[in-house]
Amino acid sequence: MDPQSIAVLIPIFGIVFGIGVAIVSIVASHQRKMQRHELRHKERLAAMEKGLELPPELEEPSEPNGKASGLRSGLIGLGVGVVLYFALREVAGSDVALFGLIPAAVGVAQLIYYFVEGRKG
Repeated sequence: MDPQSIAVLIPIFGIVFGIGVAIVSIVASHQRKMQRHELRHKERLAAMEKGLELPPELEEPSEPNGKASGLRSGLIGLGVGVVLYFALREVAGSDVALFGLIPAAVGVAQLIYYFVEGRKG
């Protein structure tokens, strides 16, 4: 294969496999949730048949705490943006490197949110 064909196929495979991994992740997560729900249901039915007191309904583990999640995603966004800025500056010049500041700005905004919410609570 010539280099032009390979250069065209790389983004196609990246997109296809990226979407494939996302779909597999979503399906696997859904199956785990359904399996936990089914096991909880069977446990409650068995307890009712034996005449035992039903165990209290446990809450599903929710999304990560918004405050901790804001710190983590803010630091990640800031780090990715800064690294992207310097990498693009070396490869493509300073005009293109400014696009690396976009994820850095998002990361800074999330860090500001984290610190503002920390003072409220």
